[in-house]
Amino acid sequence: MCAADPSAERCCGVPASPRPSRTRRPLLGSVRRKAARTLGLAERHVTPARGLAVVALAAVISLGAAQFGDYRAVEVGAPEYASLGDSAQAPQIEPRSPRSAHGDWVLAIAAASLLVLGAAVTRNWRLARLLIFLGAAVVAISLAVDAPEGLREGTAGVAFQGARATLLGSFWVQLFSGVTLIVVGPLLALQLRAQRDSRRTGRRRRPGRAGSGALGASPSGSRVERAPT
Repeated sequence: MCAADPSAERCCGVPASPRPSRTRRPLLGSVRRKAARTLGLAERHVTPARGLAVVALAAVISLGAAQFGDYRAVEVGAPEYASLGDSAQAPQIEPRSPRSAHGDWVLAIAAASLLVLGAAVTRNWRLARLLIFLGAAVVAISLAVDAPEGLREGTAGVAFQGARATLLGSFWVQLFSGVTLIVVGPLLALQLRAQRDSRRTGRRRRPGRAGSGALGASPSGSRVERAPT
């Protein structure tokens, strides 16, 4: 009886089979519409120029932050600890910040890069090219000044046997930040120029459309009809 009449499943103690909910389709439709709106907003606001500007800004911030960390240290007993692998590391002494080698020059370059980036995005796209020279200056200071100075053991090499100078994370952050500015500078200039040209083209088309619509109309608002020949 229960098999013949599905409505009698409750009285026989058999649980009723679940039915698909009708609210799933509207819910999925609303999710799809919201996803499409979000994607449309992202396509309009997240442009290549803005993405490159964010990368350049991150490089500038990293460059400035690297000036307050330790860029070199001297490892004591490095040959003995090398046989232990990663289980133990040689103690480090005499850590120094990058400013101990080059002063505040790179910090000043970071501040100048921030000003140049802001002016290039808001005023003149040509200024983005200056990031190439600022980044090249950072790379030159890192390789010509910081690296030789940081790899000197100094008095620790005399006082401790097996002392070895090593470059720490702040040095590499500073170096790669300069390389990033060199690479991003010309790309950002090209994208900002293309963005400016597209805006000018859009402004020129708008008056043209308005003028073409007004050509066939008289001053009173009625269209002018040609007399039959």
